[in-house]
This record gives sequence, structure tokens and C-alpha cells, in this order.
Amino acid sequence: MPITIVRPDERASQKVSDETPILLNVLSDGLEGNPYVHVTTVPANHHIATHSHSETEVTVILSGRARLGDAECGPGSVIVIPADEKYSLDSGDEALTFVVVRPRKASFEFSE
Repeated sequence: MPITIVRPDERASQKVSDETPILLNVLSDGLEGNPYVHVTTVPANHHIATHSHSETEVTVILSGRARLGDAECGPGSVIVIPADEKYSLDSGDEALTFVVVRPRKASFEFSE
């Protein structure tokens, strides 16, 4: 895998689905031994339902604020979520942008 640099003005985000306004930019697909990396943008005051992933993930908040349970995380916060840990996330009063890194592509399961 070559070195990949994606500056904020170069992000080519796509809607996750027609049912959600969340935008996703996959930088590395997590296949063939490569890590899975994506940048996500969540609109202000949006709730991401309780879910889990089959792989541990490291999330770095780039802008905005996220609430996970009782914890509020702002820009520069690093969040480590163990594999199969159920969690939900709420964005604050402005759009939330974060990077997710996993060792490989993960499956996910929604609880709600």
C-alpha cells in the first residue's frame, strides 16, 4: 500500500445510504493485509444507534464534538473502541468529522 495523504479539501465523501445523511470517505478498504481507514462526517445533533464492530477501532475526532455515554469528546480526542463493544454516538451542535482506523475490514451489527 503506498503512502496516502488526503487533505480536508480533497475528501470525496459519499452518503452511507439513502436512509442516513452520514458521509463516508473510505481511504483504505482493509483488504489484502491493509488497514481499514475512513473519514466520516455526521451532521449536527445526529444520533448513531447502538452498534458494534467485529474489529477494534481507533477514532480520532477532527472537528465537532461527539458524546459517547457520559463522555464528551472534542477535536483531537482519540477513542479506542474494543471489538464487539456496543456503543452509540451523538454529534453536538455542529457537524462532527472523525477518522476511523481498524486493523482490517470489520462486520458490524446494530442493536436498536
